[in-house]
Amino acid sequence: MNTELEMNLVRRQNLGDSLRRASQTVPDKAAVIFYTVDGASQTCSYAQLNAMVNAVANNLIQYGVKKGDRVASLSRNSIGFLALGYALHKIGAWLVPVNFMLQPPDVAHLIEFAGAKWFFVEDALLGNVEAILGRLGVVEQFVQFNATGAPLRPGWIAFDALLEGPVDEPEVAIESDDVASMFFTSGTESAPKGVMSTHANYFAAHLSWTLNFGLAREDTFLMSIPLIHIAAYLLSTLCVANGVTIVMTQSPQPTQMVDLIERHRLTATALPPTLYVALLMSPNFRTRDLTSASKLLTWASTIPKSMVDGWKAVAPGARFFSGQGSSESTAVTLTGGYVGSWDEMPNHDGRWVGRPVTVAADVRLVDEDGKDVAVGEPGELIARGPVIMKGYYKNDESNQRVFRDGWFHSGDILFCDENGDYFFADRKKDMIKTGGENVYCQEVENILGTHPGVMQCAVFGMPDERWGEAVTAAVIVRPGTEVTEAELIEFCGTRLPGFKMPKRIFFRTSLPMSAANKILKRELKAEYAAPAGQA
Repeated sequence: MNTELEMNLVRRQNLGDSLRRASQTVPDKAAVIFYTVDGASQTCSYAQLNAMVNAVANNLIQYGVKKGDRVASLSRNSIGFLALGYALHKIGAWLVPVNFMLQPPDVAHLIEFAGAKWFFVEDALLGNVEAILGRLGVVEQFVQFNATGAPLRPGWIAFDALLEGPVDEPEVAIESDDVASMFFTSGTESAPKGVMSTHANYFAAHLSWTLNFGLAREDTFLMSIPLIHIAAYLLSTLCVANGVTIVMTQSPQPTQMVDLIERHRLTATALPPTLYVALLMSPNFRTRDLTSASKLLTWASTIPKSMVDGWKAVAPGARFFSGQGSSESTAVTLTGGYVGSWDEMPNHDGRWVGRPVTVAADVRLVDEDGKDVAVGEPGELIARGPVIMKGYYKNDESNQRVFRDGWFHSGDILFCDENGDYFFADRKKDMIKTGGENVYCQEVENILGTHPGVMQCAVFGMPDERWGEAVTAAVIVRPGTEVTEAELIEFCGTRLPGFKMPKRIFFRTSLPMSAANKILKRELKAEYAAPAGQA
């Protein structure tokens, strides 16, 4: 008779198994080519990566880490970070990444909230935890990733020590619906929530991305966005599942990223519009051969015309995949699609996020009463399908709010035109209430983004005695051009009704960003609160 473990191994979905299969299929192929910020590099084949993962997994088992334990990590991108994640997947523990941009008290809160038994910290980030070590009583063992060669703290384990020992495949009974990771939501507007994603979620995500984005074994993928966010981690596991070579950078450095596209003839990457624009403005952007770039995934904000035109000028074969998803959908776009140029952009509207994708989920747009909205009318995106998270960790209130009537309620507002194309309007929480009317920030951003003098912009609401909230914009001007506030307001006035026009426009050289390179509008609001109140 087959044992429970034997039957589990026969039929399960497990992320660790996908790495083992890749190591058997393409053992000598480079799995990860890693670059530090100063240019040092390390290459790891699929066979080497799997052996490294197995050593870490077996050592963790020997130390008593078991299925269901939460293991936290505070680290920039590295091969060690990825190896830790796969080791935990193979033994059934949860990977719990923590944002290294958080303040120490916030780090302590998340570690305590997660009940993390082990905590892996990059040596360059020890300053983020020095002040809170006394508060982390829940942690039984600290491990130090070696990035800078800093001395090992007393009582800590060096990550490299976990690479020694047996490299046999650990065999642990892990169900497909067991949690694989708990990533925290960005917390750009509220307290972060722990998103529990299962092995089955990841497998459904891989299938959806492979079918819709079209990543293939011959692709080479630039991974520069931080692995502490589920989009980067999911796409890394997608590459592994497909036997793709990942060129990974420690952090997103635009000049380095441009150089690497040329050096490795990279074909694919995933960046928010803010980073595509940053690369476009890099001094080496037009001096490197970037013609290999063909699959450019983007999300998170309105696509500016300058971004599409700028990239097409250096990579004529590039196509842009725009989509709408979230941590709760295992970083899978619930709607998505490709365009080859701005002329192909439906309605010339940079808010376009494609059409419902195959496999991921069913989607609907509904009003406040849960009824489907008419064509062209904004509604909340709700979804159900195999990529939807298991739920928020220890947060019954939020779970009851987002899981209703057999659907997941995303909080994202979209609309669909008569051709079946979907467009992102806004997050519910970002909508501006001005003079009794609703204004969706991304509608205004889309208009501003088509002005030839605008490189990048962010629209947000500011308190106003007359309007309640005043539509306000922060703008980065395209290099070599000059534009005034009055000119941009007039430009919007010919394309938007009066109540949607910006009342104030502030010019800047940069925009505040999160670790995921999302624009932090709360920081813009705080910075301009006093001037806006006096206007």
